[in-house]
Amino acid sequence: MPTTAERESAVFMMSAGRLPVTLVRGEGSRVWDDEGNEYLDFVAGIAADNLGHCHPRIVEAIKQQAETLLHVSNYFYTIPQLDLADVILEQSGMTRIFFCNSGAEATEGAIKIGRKWGQTRRDGATEIIVMDEAFHGRTLA
Repeated sequence: MPTTAERESAVFMMSAGRLPVTLVRGEGSRVWDDEGNEYLDFVAGIAADNLGHCHPRIVEAIKQQAETLLHVSNYFYTIPQLDLADVILEQSGMTRIFFCNSGAEATEGAIKIGRKWGQTRRDGATEIIVMDEAFHGRTLA
């Protein structure tokens, strides 16, 4: 029987290397693989999930939201999104916000906002320094 890695390599287009571990569950800062080995999760979803795994309050909040409305994209208005924007803007001292759902979108958004700012406030300056062949910036043509 093929391993998880062998099954995946047969069907996935790879964009990054993987560690030879198949994670199956997590609790707090710990994760377990399919062989029962326990690890400390120092990766935390590449810093995107640094609240830990399966915290009861987070699980309950996700359940409540899933029972109400799951995802509506940015084509529609939602009160919770606006309420969150108010809190973030008040705490940050900023006046506008851009919500996105991935690091690539966040990086591209920052690049585009920076270019627009340079174009309108710095005599047309639109050149941005970015990483070459890195995870972020790989989607921006």
